[in-house]
Formats: sequence, C-alpha cells, structure tokens
Amino acid sequence: MNNPVFLSGLNKIYSKFDLFFVDLWGVVHNGIQCYPDALKALKNIRSSKKIILISNAPRPSNSVQKFLNKINFNKKFYNLLITSGDLTRFYLKNFSKNKSFYHLGPDKDKSLFVNLGLKKTSLNNADFVVCTGVNNNKDNLNKYFSILKKIKKRNLKMICANPDLIVHRGDRTEYCAGSIAKLYEKMGGRVKYFGKPYKYFYEYIYELIKKKYRKNINKSKILVIGDNLNTDILGANNFKVKNLFIAGGIHRSEWNKKKINLAKFIIEKNKDFKINYFQNELIW
Repeated sequence: MNNPVFLSGLNKIYSKFDLFFVDLWGVVHNGIQCYPDALKALKNIRSSKKIILISNAPRPSNSVQKFLNKINFNKKFYNLLITSGDLTRFYLKNFSKNKSFYHLGPDKDKSLFVNLGLKKTSLNNADFVVCTGVNNNKDNLNKYFSILKKIKKRNLKMICANPDLIVHRGDRTEYCAGSIAKLYEKMGGRVKYFGKPYKYFYEYIYELIKKKYRKNINKSKILVIGDNLNTDILGANNFKVKNLFIAGGIHRSEWNKKKINLAKFIIEKNKDFKINYFQNELIW
C-alpha cells in the first residue's frame, strides 16, 4: 500500500484530473461561513476543469443552493450540485408510490417530499420512516430512544437521507440522521442509507454526469475531496477513485486537540482507509 502524499497545494496534482467531486461541509464551509482558501482553490479548478459538489444534505439540491447563496457561495465556484436528498427523492418517487411515511426530522427538511405523491402521516399509520436528522440542532441522541422503540415495535423500515453521524457548525458539534439510524440498527431495526459512502450514490452521480455532458469519463480522472474518512474517503475507496483528505475538518479533534502529529495520524488511518493525498485544509 502506498503512503499518503501531503500536498502543500492542490496545484501540485491538479493537472492529473478532469473532474473533482468536492464535499461541502468541512471543506468549503463550516455551516456558518466559507473558507477563503477553499474558494480560491475552487475558482482555480473551475477555470478549466469541472467541479461536482456532493453533499449528504437530506434535502434536494435546489434547497441546499438557497443556503449556499446566503453564505455567498454561488454557481461560479462549481458546475453541478448533487445531494443525498436528490437520491432519496429518486428512490421515494420510483419505489415507494402510494405509500405513507412518518418523517423523523426537522421541518426545514420538508422540501425533500415536495411533489412526490407520498402521504405524510402519523407513526401508527406509516408504511415506513424517513429520517432526515434531529428535530433541534442541540438535541442529544437520548431524546430519540422512545420514538425509535415505537418504530421498532412496528418493525418499520427506516430511510436515512443523510448517513453523516455528526457535523461541526462553527465550534459546536451536532448530530445528523446517520447517528439516529445507527442507533435504530443497534435496536435491530432495518435501515436503507442514501448518500456517501455508498457506492450506488457515486454510480448515480456518475450516470447523471455522463448524461449531462454526453460523454464517458475515465474514473482515473476523478478526484474526490472530502474531510470525512467514513463517508468521503470510504466512498472514494468504494467507487475506486483517487481522493484528497482534508484533515482539518470533522476529524480535527482526533489529532489537533490531542496533539498527535498529523502525518502519524494519517498513516494510522491509512490502515483502514486508502488515503491518496492529504492537506490540513483545502489550499490551492
């Protein structure tokens, strides 16, 4: 196994790739504001290459774009935005017709269900559950034991529209839908995940890109850029493409606060994940 390569700048390997799959949260922004160096890197890539933003946001891409506009991140920085919410909608529209669902998650995610022809109902009358996250950003998982027990009692399948476990909003850690889904699985519940790191999410994106640009794209020309080993990097491994790990994102406390040497941390993690390149933050 080759050792991961530290990049002083993305410009060192930029010419090797034609298509960049870029994560948002932890790479481009922190949930509050964008990282200036990341914007500079994206602008330089976009000058001659294609950037596909891929996000585990449990909402359709047009809804996520509205949030990005609020933090001054517009379409000049990328070509296409695809979310786990987009794939979830595709599944619900094609495989869950004429069924009723219970929504476990905040109202802000209701755009996920617009024009799908599905009926939102109470837990007692639902055919399945769609989990998009915690109801309140400050919630801890203990709050969800009771509702998950009720779901398990009915033996309902759960659709998880965001496999992420946590995110950092500024300096605060928040739970995501993936944490609730994992808890449900531990109870013996059935879960189907949509998003990173699952191979079918990348295949879905790949087919969309080929259709949009009307040409085949060699996977050796794709670089995945992300800060989450368990979603971004594992997803790249599953899809068999190269990756750039941004170590200063979701995993920063695992080495920064513990004062572990970054190179040592990367080498240790490379035993479980194949990391091709790494940076502390996305820098051109």
